[in-house]
Amino acid sequence: MSLIDWSDSEGMFGLLLDFIADERAECRDDPERYRFLSELLAPLTAVKDQLPDLPPPILIQQLRDAHDSVRREFADDPVMAHVRDCVEEIERAEDGAV
Repeated sequence: MSLIDWSDSEGMFGLLLDFIADERAECRDDPERYRFLSELLAPLTAVKDQLPDLPPPILIQQLRDAHDSVRREFADDPVMAHVRDCVEEIERAEDGAV
């Protein structure tokens, strides 16, 4: 069992991307949810390449933008709770670094 370093924004973000990708892979029988997860994952995957140079406040904003872009019918999807949790943990880590 590996431990999660909650102060590692890149690590948390990577785990979030893995979770979203796993959820998408499991919902092939639900084309609407699959599309929603694909739409959520695409911009976040693009952010992944920028992570080493991306300050935590910009990463937080990117996550919030992705969260806010989700169609209303998926606002309560369990994946969205993980997006919100990731934002909160990165904010806590950032606040602790100040």
